[in-house]
Amino acid sequence: MKSALPSPAATAVTGMSRAAFWLMLRRIAVFAGCVDLVYLVVFFVLGMPVMALLNLVSMSMYAAAWHLLGRRRNLPAVLLMWTEVMVHAGLCTVLLGWDSGVHYFLLVFLSAVAVSRSARHAIAALGFLLLAYLGLDLATQLVPIRYPLPTEVTTALRWLNITVVFVMFGYTGRFYIERVAEAEARLREMATTDAMSGLWNRRHFLVLAQAEVEHARRHGRSLAVVMADIDHFKRVNDEHGHDAGDRVIQHVAAQLRTQLRSGDLIGRWGGEEFILLLPGCDAQGAAQLCERMRQHIAGSPCDTSSGAVPVTVSFGVMPLLVDAPFEQAVQQADAALYRAKGAGRNRVVAASA
Repeated sequence: MKSALPSPAATAVTGMSRAAFWLMLRRIAVFAGCVDLVYLVVFFVLGMPVMALLNLVSMSMYAAAWHLLGRRRNLPAVLLMWTEVMVHAGLCTVLLGWDSGVHYFLLVFLSAVAVSRSARHAIAALGFLLLAYLGLDLATQLVPIRYPLPTEVTTALRWLNITVVFVMFGYTGRFYIERVAEAEARLREMATTDAMSGLWNRRHFLVLAQAEVEHARRHGRSLAVVMADIDHFKRVNDEHGHDAGDRVIQHVAAQLRTQLRSGDLIGRWGGEEFILLLPGCDAQGAAQLCERMRQHIAGSPCDTSSGAVPVTVSFGVMPLLVDAPFEQAVQQADAALYRAKGAGRNRVVAASA
């Protein structure tokens, strides 16, 4: 059995999540480098040149990782950052003691592991982190502290480390919440919007229209359905190319949208055909609105790569009857559009209620 191909929406969201992860990692490299600069100054003031030098090396490693991420050499960058944290945290914990709190930096990897796409890799990484953490705990019990610090200095260093780790966890958490919100918004847009015209797609338009129809019937409001079609669209494609045809669809969609009222609905029905739902309009009011749109579009040629292309649109109008199904009104509006086409195009024809 062949596996199903991923949908365009799923592919797009996956790409966004990966891009967000690498962007976050690059920012973390900058943040971590700045933290190491602070520690370099702290250890220099405390008269600990070896520890200061260790932070200087760490800064250079984060700078290299930042550069690699910018060039999309992600794997070497990740390995470099993992190596820096593991070695730096391990050495500092052994040299300064467990109470210094440097070991907390190992926990920062938990957020990166949590968003791993592979459960197997995540479990392996968690196991490795756990063993490293336990190993450090054991090492600090067996190895004497190389650089003992006064109690108040050790406490201040531990609090500083806890604060930095909290800030990093807070940042990564907030970053991913924002990225998830962006991905959800992008998914909603892709699921409800026609990519070419920017209008509601057919499926979402029907969802919105059904709610509007129920509201109109509940409050006794008039409602009109309009079908609109670009005249001689095949000729545009044949004479000017499909790129020009796409541009004409975008042009007409924009012109229609600018002429509608705030409560009106418009969607792309398919091909060069559009559907409109006009609340508060009877047949006469809807026909007048469509006539204004028809004249506006006829007087606004579409700019394409092959020059200005004159565009006209035909309209079919049908008022929604109280007891008639919405689908029936759409069919009758489409029939009115067909009559407009047959009568010479570039006109508005209203179906009889």
